Amino acid sequence: MPSLTPQHRSDEVGSSAFQEGILTMAMTMVPSAAGVYLAMQNSKKFVASTNWQSRTALVIMPPLFMFAFSSETKHRHRMLEVAHETEHSRKSAKWAEEVHQKTKKNSATPMSEADAEAQLSELYRKSVESSGVRVIPGNQLGPHHQFANYWQEYPFKILAFLGVPTVGYIFYGKSGQQHLQFQSMIMHTRVFGQFAVISMLLGLMGFKDYMDRNGKFITEAEADARVEEMRAVREELLVRLNYDKRMKEIRNEEIHKAHEEDVKEGNVKKMKKKKKHVTNVKDINA
Repeated sequence: MPSLTPQHRSDEVGSSAFQEGILTMAMTMVPSAAGVYLAMQNSKKFVASTNWQSRTALVIMPPLFMFAFSSETKHRHRMLEVAHETEHSRKSAKWAEEVHQKTKKNSATPMSEADAEAQLSELYRKSVESSGVRVIPGNQLGPHHQFANYWQEYPFKILAFLGVPTVGYIFYGKSGQQHLQFQSMIMHTRVFGQFAVISMLLGLMGFKDYMDRNGKFITEAEADARVEEMRAVREELLVRLNYDKRMKEIRNEEIHKAHEEDVKEGNVKKMKKKKKHVTNVKDINA
């Protein structure tokens, strides 16, 4: 059975995983560098107990870890998506072939090859559009489409990217109020920060629910690629069906020849078709 993760899509999966790793690394670099900078500005003990090598490590190691973790996670997630898309293409191709054969059988006039291809293409395109995607004309998605897809897939990353600086900014603002004690600053930061983060979470999950119900954005080129993949799957299906049919015919011929040879040698008697005896209704009544 053909693989659900074909080799020709390996570059696509690797590129997607690398881009996700780079983006996550950049997002992690900001708080990592900011934390070391604040520690150097406000803690003499930190400056005295570290050198430039350890400070550099504190800045770059968290982003490198997040790069490895996020890229590996994205790679696994994308492979599952590719497997799902391939499985959907196979089922859609089989469904389209069954619909095509049924239409061809019920049609009063014979269908030309061009009409058959047009009907199959329409069925393939309908299957793609009903698989939870929205097709955007062109070969490339706009920045807002890409951001919407990213928002749908990683809402909690966006929440962390927005929530952490927001809470830090709230604490920075409270620290400038000299009349507040440190415990009061923490309490005010927690209350206002919790309100801000929950508000962000509701907005993020609301948009994610909208995207889940309407589907992610894909380009016209990606939709056409899926249609071509379904055509290739159909060709493989027809080849496999013809091969199975031919092998069945060969097997039946061999069985028939072997039976004829056994009849000639007298090992078995020639099989006769049984005749059905129809009983007369008058005989039953009698």
